[in-house]
Parts: sequence; C-alpha cells; structure tokens
Amino acid sequence: MIDPNNFYFYIIFLIQILLASWYIPTKILNRMKTVMHEYPPQQYPKLYAGSIGAYNKLQQRYQMINRILFTLGFSLLSAIVMWDYTTQGNINVMIPWAYFMIQMVPLMWLEIKEFKYFKAMRKGNTNTKKSATIIPRKLFDFLPQKLFGFAIVMMLGAFSLVIKQYGFKGNAIESIMIILATNLFFAGIIYWNIYGTKLDPYQTSEDRIKVIKVTVKSLVYVSIGVSIFLGAQMLIKLYDLDFLKPSVMSIYCQLILWASVGNRLKQIKIEDLDFSVYKTDDGTELNPKPAQD
Repeated sequence: MIDPNNFYFYIIFLIQILLASWYIPTKILNRMKTVMHEYPPQQYPKLYAGSIGAYNKLQQRYQMINRILFTLGFSLLSAIVMWDYTTQGNINVMIPWAYFMIQMVPLMWLEIKEFKYFKAMRKGNTNTKKSATIIPRKLFDFLPQKLFGFAIVMMLGAFSLVIKQYGFKGNAIESIMIILATNLFFAGIIYWNIYGTKLDPYQTSEDRIKVIKVTVKSLVYVSIGVSIFLGAQMLIKLYDLDFLKPSVMSIYCQLILWASVGNRLKQIKIEDLDFSVYKTDDGTELNPKPAQD
C-alpha cells in the first residue's frame, strides 16, 4: 500500500518534471524563435555567427532532448509509485537530485553552444574601433546591500543550526566548508562577470550592465537557497521528519532552477534589449528581397 507521507513528494516531484523539462525549455525555445522572427539575418547579420539551418537544428535537438527527459521523468515517477505500492521503505533522497542533474544537461549544452557562438561572433567582428565606455565596477553597483546582507544572515543562520545539530566538529565542519566553498565559487563567477572580458562584442554598455545585475542577483538568490536547504535539513533531523527529505530535495532543485534560469528569463526581456547594434554598419539589409510589383 502507498505510504500517505509520500503523496507530498509525488506532487512536488511532478512539479519538478514540469518546471525543468517543459516550462523552462518552452520559454527558452519561444525566446529563440522570437529573436529569429523579429530580428532576421537580412536586417541583423551581426547577430548570426552561423547559418539559419544550424540554429534551427539546435532548437530541434534541444526540444527533442527535453521531450525525452520529460518522458523519463514520468516513467521514473510511475516506477517510484509502483515501488512504494509494493514495498515499505523511504524514497531515496537522491532521486530528485540525480534526475535534476540529468535535466540540467540540455541547459549546460546550450551554455557551451553560447560560448562558442560568442567566440565566433568576436572572431567575425571586423570593427577595429574601440569605444571607451564607463561601467560600474563595484559589487553594490549591481547588487542591493540589503539583499547581500540577507544572504549573509541566512548563511550564518544555517551554520548555527548545523553547529546546534552536530556541535563544532566532524559533520558540522564538513557542511560549513562545503557551503563556504559553494559561495566562493559564486563569488568567482560574480567577479568574472563584473571584471571579465565582454563576451558579446556588439553589446551596449546598458545591456551589459542589465545582464550583470540579473546574473549577480540570481547567484545571490541561489546562495540563499543553499542556506535554506541546509537549514531545512538540520530541522528535519532535529524533529525526526525523514519522510520529508526527498520533497525538500526536489524543492531545493526547483529553487536553484528558478533563481538562476527562471529569474534570468523573467528579468531580461527581449523587447528591452538593443538589437540595433547587430545591423549592418550602413543600416541596409543584407541580401534584401526583391521588390514586389
């Protein structure tokens, strides 16, 4: 018989499947198609570092991979339900995390493609003029101080719960070191975004600042999510609520996805970006269509 305590997990894991393998991919695909439709290569040739066929193929592959993962998710959920019906025991807490890592493969693949795309764009940039633009170079130019302070408070709060649970030894030190290492990694990404080389050679300073602000905030949101997750794990141990572990893990995965990718899609809207920089230098169309009688 199905354990009633696991119903929470089934609902939450179903949301994970829909969010990471349907909703977010659909948003990304619609964004790609909108850019290609609204800003075609004839009018915005600098935006395209490859053929239209290659971009269409990339979109088709991305959609196909996510459809496979979507089907895999429902198959996995069905298998867990059947296992729960015939067996008494707790659902493995690592199942939602393992599936989440698989769900992230298409996004990581897109990230690699994006880096190659910007590399080709920089290689094809024949403009030798360098424009001197002043952009902010301090962390708090991109991040509200209150949000930064809240992230620090949440991290310290999670540390206090860890120490309360384990004492300042063994597991506590290991957990604290992992969180510190994670946040140092985030800090490195933030530093690279603020001080690193501009990936898109045509991007305006205003758009770059906008993208950096969203990226920095997203990483801080993820940091807060990590602290919340660690604190939740300690509370589960403290109150002996082990049956909630798989659900909390799935929620944690969804928070990471929404704080990073979801927030970026919401905050950086296509219509708010300046695409005029991708036109030809004289503003004419590339291979314009013949006039119709």
